[in-house]
Amino acid sequence: MMSQHKCATSNFAPNSPLNQTRFINGIYTATTGSFIENESLLDHYQQAIEQLPIPSQSREELLKEVSYFLMGQRARYTVPNLFELQSFEDRAAAFEQGAEQLLDQLTQQLHPVAAEADICFDAIIATTTTGNIMPGLSYRLAARLSPFVHANAMLLDLGNVGCTGSMKALNLVKQLGSECKQILVVAVELPTTLINCRTADIDVWQANCTFGDGAAALWISSDPEQGDMALSLADIQYQQFADSGLDTIHWGHSSEYYTFKLMDVERFEQVVKSFVTKALGQVNQAYFDTPHWAIHPAGIAILSRLRRKLGMPKAALKPAIDHFERYSNMSSAGIVHILKEVAANAPVGAPINLLTMGAGFNVIHSTFCKQQ
Repeated sequence: MMSQHKCATSNFAPNSPLNQTRFINGIYTATTGSFIENESLLDHYQQAIEQLPIPSQSREELLKEVSYFLMGQRARYTVPNLFELQSFEDRAAAFEQGAEQLLDQLTQQLHPVAAEADICFDAIIATTTTGNIMPGLSYRLAARLSPFVHANAMLLDLGNVGCTGSMKALNLVKQLGSECKQILVVAVELPTTLINCRTADIDVWQANCTFGDGAAALWISSDPEQGDMALSLADIQYQQFADSGLDTIHWGHSSEYYTFKLMDVERFEQVVKSFVTKALGQVNQAYFDTPHWAIHPAGIAILSRLRRKLGMPKAALKPAIDHFERYSNMSSAGIVHILKEVAANAPVGAPINLLTMGAGFNVIHSTFCKQQ
């Protein structure tokens, strides 16, 4: 019985050998809220822009930009009362409600897996950039999975890490001792709680059109036999550009909440391409030859320019584009959704490249291998 499966203390030893090979034995994804397509969202945004107290020429220019940002058949999940959010309290409450629902969905998937595998988790590392709650996400998930979480498990929340948050958490897992055997990495993002339709700032509107909500979890183990589709991870390459890219993506503020801001709207895509190209400049050319790629869906234009610049195969972008069209940019949760899809379709033994980038500025890339 699940009620009898109680975890006491684990054998976690923080001073044990580091950087052993880890295996992703399960990838779980969740969405919640309202499903909205570009066409419907554009109608709402046009009405909001018409009400802005700005000159008619500025209004026309803003409408043109928003129409461009929402070009094509694309959708996303948003908080249910998206266009009613006004105050800080409204937005904070929407984040907490959405986060709870996403954690519920992940728990429904994780609970039977942990029961069947008869495991206890030694650590839960959670990340979000788009909200703040206390107790944190890791504690809330641990409470839901209490029969399968050690009493002295490491529970840690990472904040303000942007779109690379889930991969930074995975990189942290790589540094844990070998006796920390069973780990969950969880990303919960609700960027639509930040949507602000009462400004004329182009970068805020770019964010309004770019992001969608979602969550994901990675079950990571030192044992590849625990799962039915394990991915081995030998290394993660991480490069930060804080000296020159600190303000590339950052928070702005309004009287209501945080807002998404860019250092240079005109040059944003070129700057991102420059940082990613520099980070991958020393990578062996063979890295780019594999057809299996999980790439953060920062935007179709950015991805296309990166592919040409780096010499990636055309097929490399398809999983990211497919995800972007269905869910938009889920911040740190999106790359996990894409990795799940790529891993399901890749043959056994195939290498899978991962590439993600985000605020800081930072770039993370790695290669997984699908096990038997």
